[in-house]
This record gives sequence, structure tokens and C-alpha cells, in this order.
Amino acid sequence: MIRALRQTLHKALRRTPVAWLQVSHNPIKLAIGVAGVSFSNILMFFQLGLLDSIYNSQCEPIRRMRGELMMVSAGYSNLGSLQVFDRSRLYQALGVEGVEGVSPLHIARGTWITPGTREMFDIFVYGVSLSRPSLAFPELEENPSRLQPLRNALFDRNSKEQYGPIAKELTTKPYVNVEVNQKQLRIIDTFSLGATFAADANLIVSDNTYFLIFEDKNPSEIEVGLIQLKPGADRLAVQRTLQPLMPKDVKVVTRNELAVLEMNYWKKNSAVGFIFTLGVVVGFVVGSIIVYQILFTDVMNSLPQYATLKAMGYTDGYVISIVIQQSAILAVVGFIPGFLASAALYAVLANITKLAVLMTVTRALQVLLLTFVMCVGSGSLATRKLVQLDPADVY
Repeated sequence: MIRALRQTLHKALRRTPVAWLQVSHNPIKLAIGVAGVSFSNILMFFQLGLLDSIYNSQCEPIRRMRGELMMVSAGYSNLGSLQVFDRSRLYQALGVEGVEGVSPLHIARGTWITPGTREMFDIFVYGVSLSRPSLAFPELEENPSRLQPLRNALFDRNSKEQYGPIAKELTTKPYVNVEVNQKQLRIIDTFSLGATFAADANLIVSDNTYFLIFEDKNPSEIEVGLIQLKPGADRLAVQRTLQPLMPKDVKVVTRNELAVLEMNYWKKNSAVGFIFTLGVVVGFVVGSIIVYQILFTDVMNSLPQYATLKAMGYTDGYVISIVIQQSAILAVVGFIPGFLASAALYAVLANITKLAVLMTVTRALQVLLLTFVMCVGSGSLATRKLVQLDPADVY
């Protein structure tokens, strides 16, 4: 078997690379083909990368919650539309084997007034217990007592520009005075979270400051309860034990289950998925048209050569394989600059949008597969003339 493989490889290496010679003999045509494929790749990478980062950004607050299990209302749909439940339900979890501690998390939408311009924008406010912080941010965990004084707050430095240059001002000032829900607050530091569909900016305050901002909120009610488990405790076993103890208006979920609920809500209730998927389709169609035009033109210009091959006894399958190989070469050669340009574009987008736009192996392979389908499909369509080709008609 090994001997047969060696013989096959030896024959392949000795064979004249007709497809490569066809593609490369005209540098201008090759450059146009590579540019077309690369442009198509950039379109697809752009749409898929931005879509993935937007969806993932919705789950970033959930990833930052300190707890292996989460307690939410039974009607939970997304973080932007939370229902409250009795705080005492959370403390019932302390009686379950494997639970180490619990911490409440208050979440509400407030009205931010930008310093200087006095423009008003929505802002997400997270109220945390300082005895056991419920959010995993270094600025909070290292010294939670900084939020102990009433009105102190942490501001999301990845918030959009219309909220003002808060982070920049903090480099020269110990704090910045701001106004939320017509209450004066002091921004003493920043943290990094980023915008979501629900909010363009975020604020972290102590639970006492939270109830100062939202006077209509009931301190005995919470939006999210976080449950920390003892080392080695079985998360699913604790969940199965805890859920029957809760009334029907409360459910206990894992972090992953909560993230899935959040993601599914936005996939179902926003047009973002359709818009970006349409963009991928447009990129695919554009690339297909460019590759088809290049290969079809090449086939038409080379009809006498293909006719000669058929007259010499080469089969339709062989001459068609030459065009298919050309399309595969264009796919590979065009993908490389498209991938590199897209990686650079991701870095620019991440800086501008403050979203985690990252190049992943899965997405790269996905676009490479789409590129092969696009090019080989176009190449197959361009070979229809070769199937009908009769050497006698050419000569």
C-alpha cells in the first residue's frame, strides 16, 4: 500500500501542472481573481465576526457574575427586561448541601445626564453587596470598600462616547461628579464591560447607592441571585436539589443555561442575525460572479487548447478537472490575503466598537469552506462549454 502511494505521489509530482500554468500565465488575470476572492472573504469575515461578537457581548455580563448557579424569575427573557422576586428565596439556598454562599444582584435601567452637554441617555446600573461582590471585575474585587461611601460608583470605560470623557477625566481627578436619575454620584474608577443591545453604558454601585438612585425599588426584592458552591460540589446536583424548594415564580439555572436564554432571546427578537447573514450571502454571490467570469473567459479563450486535449484522447473529466483545479487554486491563494486583511479589520473594529471581535479557528475554517464551495461551484458552471466541445467544431 505504501509503495502504491509513493508511485501515485511520484506520478503527480511529474505531471505538468496545467491548472497552475493556466492560472498564473496571466498575472493581471490572477491578480483580479485573487482580489475578487479576497474581497468576498473580507465581506464574509466582517459579517460573521461582527455578528458573533454582538451576540457574545450580550452574554458578557453573565460571564462576569460570581456564581456557579443563578436564581432568576421564572419569566426571565433577557437582562434588559428583568422581573423581581423575593430576596428570601436566595437565602433559602444556604441550607442546601454544597452551597458556600449567596449574593444578590440588582439590575435596573437609569437615566444618565452627560456632564457638560446635559444630554440624557439610558444606562445600566448594577447594585452589588459589598460583603460578597457579585460581579467579577478586578476594580471591584480588589477593594470593594471603595464603594462603601454613599454615591460612589464605577463607570464602564467601554461606554459609548456620548456619555462623556469620564475615563480621561479620571486620569487627572480623584473622582468625577455625574448625575443619574437626578441623583448626584461620584465616579471614582472605571471597569471594562462594553455595550449590549440592552445598554450602551454601565455603572456599578453598592446596594445602598442603588436604592438611593431607584427610590421606587423594594430592598426585599432582587433581579438576580448568585449562588457560590463549595469546592468539589456538583453544580447539577445542587441545582436539582434546590429547584424543588423554590416556588413556581423562581427558577435556578447554570451560567451556561442563562447565557443560552439570553442569546436565544436576541436571536429571535432582533433583526441583526438576518441582516448580517444577508451580508454573508452577498459576499458569497459577489465572489461567485467574479470567479465565474474569470474562469469562463479563460475557458472560452482556451477552447482550441482544450479541443486539442480531447482530440488526443483526454476525457471530459480530465479537461473539466483542470478548470476545477484552477478554481481551487484561486480559493486558496485568494483566501490568504483575505484572511490577513480580515484579521487586521477585526482589530480596528474591536477598538472602535469596544466589542470582542476576535478571529477564531472555527470561523476561519468556515469561511475557507465557503470559499471552496464558491470557487469550485463557479468553476463547475464555467465548464459547461467543455462538455459540449467537439474538436471537429473548433478545427
